[in-house]
Amino acid sequence: MQIGLSLSLTAQLRSSSAYAVPGYDPALVFDFKNSYYRKGGASTTFSSAITHSRASSATMVNSSGTLVTVGNNVPRTGHHIYNGSAWVNEGILHESEARTNLLPNSSVLGYSKIGIATSTPTVVSPSGLQDAVLVRPIVATGVTWVYDLTIYNTGVVTTISTFAKASGKSFLTTSNSNNTSMYASFNLTTGTVGTVTSGYTANMEDFGNGWYRCSVTTPTGFNERAIYAVSDTDNAVSAAANGNDGILLYGAQVEAGSTPSSYIPTAGASATRAAETLTVPAANLPYDSTNMSIQMDGKMTYADTGVGLEVQQYRWQLNATNYISTNMQTVGGRTGQPVFSQRQSTSNLDQVGGGNNVYNPDVNVPFNIAARHGSTFINGAHEGTLLTANTTPTALPDLSATDLELGNIFMGTIGQFRMWDEDLTDAGIVEAST
Repeated sequence: MQIGLSLSLTAQLRSSSAYAVPGYDPALVFDFKNSYYRKGGASTTFSSAITHSRASSATMVNSSGTLVTVGNNVPRTGHHIYNGSAWVNEGILHESEARTNLLPNSSVLGYSKIGIATSTPTVVSPSGLQDAVLVRPIVATGVTWVYDLTIYNTGVVTTISTFAKASGKSFLTTSNSNNTSMYASFNLTTGTVGTVTSGYTANMEDFGNGWYRCSVTTPTGFNERAIYAVSDTDNAVSAAANGNDGILLYGAQVEAGSTPSSYIPTAGASATRAAETLTVPAANLPYDSTNMSIQMDGKMTYADTGVGLEVQQYRWQLNATNYISTNMQTVGGRTGQPVFSQRQSTSNLDQVGGGNNVYNPDVNVPFNIAARHGSTFINGAHEGTLLTANTTPTALPDLSATDLELGNIFMGTIGQFRMWDEDLTDAGIVEAST
């Protein structure tokens, strides 16, 4: 009777927390959405559990939907994304790639103009201040542009973006400077991307209150000027004057990269947001030489650039022949395929991969993945879908004294990260990734 009671209490303790998969309570928990952290099975704090670094300030969105700036090395926890009706806490905003806003002035107020006038009405921008710029046509016909004269990034894949809101006129068009090629059009009334030139990609991110962050990425290099055109129709660069009708702009950005990154304000010179790192010290990590399980969820931003490591959610690596990692691939026909890997110096590389197009490239792509790693197996699951286990491993790498890099190659938000020094089983990783 005492033995049975003891076993019952042990089972209850193992599965007592909200983070447990039935029968298995994780020793390590980072719940960035709810500001809960655990190591060694006991509650702790962010700074005691994980090391964050970023050698610059950076912007994020708070619970009110306002863009705010945090200082050097301050983690961007509590970052919110608009879901169409409310601002939702998505956890920690993490960008492993440094980006530079090449535009010396992110406000378009002083930019060159053709057929338009600019002013600063009493309209609140995403910054929470009345610093939006109204761009309105002042001609009956013809081009209606506001633009920066400098040519940027010849031959380099580049993303141009701005926050925009309809104010009597509905269309924003990004264009080159010869009036013959429109990169992309954005309908600011319906919140939909219009015509996009072949080979380019475009995106609209809802920022609430009629504001959208509109971005377009060039295929082979942005070698023209940053031009924002007011238009009366899709795929055009002209609009007829009608009083104060126009569009509102805020936060122009031009950056080398295949996706838009967080907003980088500038005032007189280009500015760089440094790369971020999230490192979990080895002393805080659970480890077992035969069984390990890991779960992670969040939202990632990535593009199909045809490389093998498009996103690497985490990397636990001693050296080139001893590691555990999970990544997204877009090489060849493997676009949007999650791959779970482990490598040990004698067992060599063992992997399992999901189907193609599991996670299509875009901005803020939701993901939930889980994996089980063992000395005789490896398997993974995504969004509750189980893969076929690989049973060829002969050893698990010894990572007992190795730090883990969270979000090693990652642009987006991390909601939760959990680790067990146990085998969750196939059923467990399915549940963990659901």
